[in-house]
Amino acid sequence: MAPPLLSLADATILFGGRPTFTGVSLALGAGDRACLVGRNGGGKSTLLKILAGLIQPDSGKLFRQPGARIAYMPQLPVFDPAMTVGDFVATGVAGGAPDHLVAAMLDEVGMRADRTLDHLSGGESRRVSIAQVLIGDPDILLLDEPTNHLDIVSIEWLERRLAAHRAGLLLISHDRAFLERLSTRTLWLDRGTIY
Repeated sequence: MAPPLLSLADATILFGGRPTFTGVSLALGAGDRACLVGRNGGGKSTLLKILAGLIQPDSGKLFRQPGARIAYMPQLPVFDPAMTVGDFVATGVAGGAPDHLVAAMLDEVGMRADRTLDHLSGGESRRVSIAQVLIGDPDILLLDEPTNHLDIVSIEWLERRLAAHRAGLLLISHDRAFLERLSTRTLWLDRGTIY
């Protein structure tokens, strides 16, 4: 078994003095396909943010293999309305993606590079976010509700794209069929403990 590219050991996070979760440990490597399920408000999105390095746990240790490319897509993207779609997607590569890669990625998701990020529909926002995390050819993908607001054609495209990608994958989704087709392991976050 290959060593993990991303791992979390014995992590605890508190909100308002109460634990959201305690003693959570998990590891992801190349080719791992895991889904994270649990109740709404149970800490799934928080756990993904910790793995992405956006927030620090109150205790525990986060390890990222040096050089590993980790891409995170939040459930609710926050866009700079002054940026264009192309500019935002280019940020998926450190130092900026070349124009030809941005154009190819946006062609896949059916978006124009010159559109501004204000006034995008929910589905357009989701497709732009997906393009931004995929363009850098990451080693690990952390996706929070990637099928939200997508139509059936876009969901089918995303499923094929993720199935063909060699990256390790951790998904949160309420789309059970999507999870069953893409994941080989289920992590259940229940009342602060992961199973």
